Amino acid sequence: MKIESKIKDTEKYEKRNDKVEYIVIQGFRDKTTHYQVSKGKVYQMIPDTLLSESVNGAKLNKYGIFHGICTKYNSISISLDDMPKKDDVELCKHLIITLMKRYDIDRIIRQIDITGESSPTIWTDNSKWNGMLSSIKEILE
Repeated sequence: MKIESKIKDTEKYEKRNDKVEYIVIQGFRDKTTHYQVSKGKVYQMIPDTLLSESVNGAKLNKYGIFHGICTKYNSISISLDDMPKKDDVELCKHLIITLMKRYDIDRIIRQIDITGESSPTIWTDNSKWNGMLSSIKEILE
């Protein structure tokens, strides 16, 4: 999988000191994520060694069960369209697998699991989300 670099302005981000424990999937918002998947391409926006602001925010409702547990300090973030095309979903899966292997982690969560924000929309439905997680496990086997 090809990852195109769009890294710039790295001086405005803090250096990561904690181990990466989570991969967070969210829809496109105004906050920058480490990676963006869009229109058949994967872009790296922030180096993995720096902190993204993407998982910061208040807990909006009861769904933010990982609020305060998964933070910008222990996560890598990926954003994609709220209703992505099939090709982007497949790219996202392969990027997740790449990051899982790189950091030896298996905790993949959504923005809704942190703040309660329903993003990305495609995976706010738990059955669709669980189906996506199952497909990643199948690829890994």
